Amino acid sequence: VGCIDCHYDINTTKKADHRKDIRMATADVCANCHLQEFAERESERDTITWPKNQWPEGRPSHALDYRANVEVEVYAGMSQREIADGCTQCHINQNKCDMCHTRHEFSVADSRKPEACGTCHSGADHINWEAYTMSKHGKQYEAKGKSWNWNVELKDGLAKGGQAAPTCASCHLEYQGKFTHNVVRKVRWANYPFVPGIRENIKTAWADKRLDAWVKTCTQCHSESFARAYLEYMDNGTYSGLDKYDEAHEIVHKQYEGGLLTGQNTNR
Repeated sequence: VGCIDCHYDINTTKKADHRKDIRMATADVCANCHLQEFAERESERDTITWPKNQWPEGRPSHALDYRANVEVEVYAGMSQREIADGCTQCHINQNKCDMCHTRHEFSVADSRKPEACGTCHSGADHINWEAYTMSKHGKQYEAKGKSWNWNVELKDGLAKGGQAAPTCASCHLEYQGKFTHNVVRKVRWANYPFVPGIRENIKTAWADKRLDAWVKTCTQCHSESFARAYLEYMDNGTYSGLDKYDEAHEIVHKQYEGGLLTGQNTNR
């Protein structure tokens, strides 16, 4: 693969004018060669549909993350455009593949490592990287990850790759024993549990099916009883956090009604 294959046309012998003909290698360009991976990622649009429309169809997902970024009031209304565009730096998986498969090496091994996910899945509003690195799984990765064989397929990471603990990819790309680029088939809380209707949806057949899929993932290493107990513990912790969120939200809402929030009357 050469520069011209991605930035002009595949296997072409024609010359390209760098000023007029060069294209950016968007996801549909990658699909010319990696059609299965592209189709798997695009299937997220159809996979995640919510029972009571808690989220728009196909969201949250990599396949529609740019729409999720721009189709919100805060993005349109924010006067500091550099801050709004800062969100866009991550919310472009919908259009590109190199957020995970960093150009121009596009190393599959690198994309399997937690750092590839931590580029975006970190920070105050989604502390996934911080949660992983401070967990026992993350500490095992930090201590032993350099000795693991990252070139084996994900399905062989534990058995043949020497992995002593799971990574983001080994759990979130797996569903019913198969690994694909569709990462939303087990979504239950959807990263933002305070979205209206998410909490009430956890005790439904829709969520239970996804919970069972998570249990199957966890039982690659743990017993079923341990997996179910720990997942229940995580759910209960989320409920407790939401109770505290509700208390804080009520206080802030009263301040909003009274026009007391900083910038409420001046930042428009």
